[in-house]
Parts: sequence; structure tokens; C-alpha cells
Amino acid sequence: MIKHIMAALAAIFAMSLTACGTITPPQAAVTTTTETTTTTVPMLTSADDSSEPAVATTSISEDEKKQLAANTFIAEFYDSPISFVDSSRMVAEVMKKSGFENSVNTSNGVQKITLKGDNGSGRIDVMCIDISKCSLERDIGYIAETVGEYCYEQTVGAMAGVTDDDFVSNYRMTNTVMAKAKYQQYGSVQKTDGTASQFGYAEAYAVLSDNKLTVVSGQFLSTDMMERQTFSKLMTSFREKISF
Repeated sequence: MIKHIMAALAAIFAMSLTACGTITPPQAAVTTTTETTTTTVPMLTSADDSSEPAVATTSISEDEKKQLAANTFIAEFYDSPISFVDSSRMVAEVMKKSGFENSVNTSNGVQKITLKGDNGSGRIDVMCIDISKCSLERDIGYIAETVGEYCYEQTVGAMAGVTDDDFVSNYRMTNTVMAKAKYQQYGSVQKTDGTASQFGYAEAYAVLSDNKLTVVSGQFLSTDMMERQTFSKLMTSFREKISF
């Protein structure tokens, strides 16, 4: 009976407090759980605004890796203890039969031949390198090919106004037999501007034998197709002087 009376009094007291509107129920008597969902909106920031290090998204192709390795080797090769062997005798023997006007200068161990025809001009570089003291651990085929290709690219780069699209033929070969290797690349050029045509030829030939690397590289441009053929025969004469 006492319990019923006390419950009734408590109910009446609570109703009176609520009706007044000045007193709210104690906060401790009610437990409320709130779930909050946060949505992150991506923001565009510049490289200067970001505190995180930039992550490279581009990758190097296999061709680019090979080119980088070749460039590194060329730098190491010419910085290694190699020495140049005099090749002036071979140059003199070949050039005495040439129909081109020519002059020969020696620069850093390289015989540089300047050629002039009636309708065109060109150049040939000849060098012989003793690599017996070179400590670079590379296959002889790789050495002949890499140095030969480097010389070919330098030679083609000296052909004024000629691009890759102007080459109508291209040949490339590397051959290794026992303890010797050879590399050859050549291409013919034919281009016209609508009024005149140009004919050209570029070649690099490298032979590595008995610790000696001999390289002949040259190019010629002319408005006369016959002069291109004459130059090609001149390069053949140099190849025949290099034993393999």
C-alpha cells in the first residue's frame, strides 16, 4: 500500500514540473547514442600545396632503358684506359683512289676526312682504339655494336636537314664469331622540296678483333644520285681494309 502511494505522489510531482517548462529531466537519466557519417570530398591541390611527396606515375620503356644503358656505357668506355692507334696509313691508301676532293685532319686520335664533290659534300671519321687495358666487363659483341651505333647516330645527326622519314632504306647487323665481332648499319636518303632532290648515304662499320676496335663512319649528301653511289663505294673500300 505504501509503495502505491509513493508511486502516485512521484507521478504527480513529475507532471507538475513538466507543465512549468522550467525544469528538464536530469541528463544523466537518459543515455543517447548518435552515429555520425563523415563524407570526405576530394580537393584539388597544386604540387606546392601538398605536403606529401610526389609519386612518379610514368614508367621507362625497354627501349629507353637500353638507350640509357648504352649512353652510360659510352661515357664509361671513353673514360676508361683506352688508347688510339694511328690509322693514317689506312686512310691514305683508301683516299688516294677517291674521286672526291678531300682533306684529312687528326683530332683526338680520330682521322677526320672532309669530302667535296661537284654537287655535294660529306665526311668520314676513322678511328682505331686499343682496348686491351679496358676493364669494362662487356661482351665483345656489345662493345662493337654500342660504339658503332653511337658513331652512326652522330654521323646521321650531322646530315643537315635530314630526318628519319627521309631514309628510304636501312640495314643493321651485328655478328660475333669466336673472339671477334663486327657491327654495320647503313641507310640511303632521298628527299625533295618540290624543286630539287637530294640523295644521301650514311654508314658506320665497326670491327673488334685482337683487342682493337676499328670504326669507320661517314655520310654524304648530294643533288646527284651518282655521287651517292660513288660515296657508297668509298665506304666499301674502307671496309675491305679492315680484316675480320
